[in-house]
Amino acid sequence: MKLYYVLMMLFLASCANVDQIDRGLLSKKIMQLDPHPEESVFQNEVRAFREGAVGGSSAVGGGCGCN
Repeated sequence: MKLYYVLMMLFLASCANVDQIDRGLLSKKIMQLDPHPEESVFQNEVRAFREGAVGGSSAVGGGCGCN
């Protein structure tokens, strides 16, 4: 029964109305999950060289891994 009340409080606390004037601020690039995709690509490349392994962070590739 307590779990029900806790979940209900979390559900009610997570709801928010956004004013029309604030929607422009929330739609800016910095508010996205990945605001700098170019920087993420660079960091993944640096991590691949540092760790000595390529791939595994995005699409699945095929082959034996030999260069």
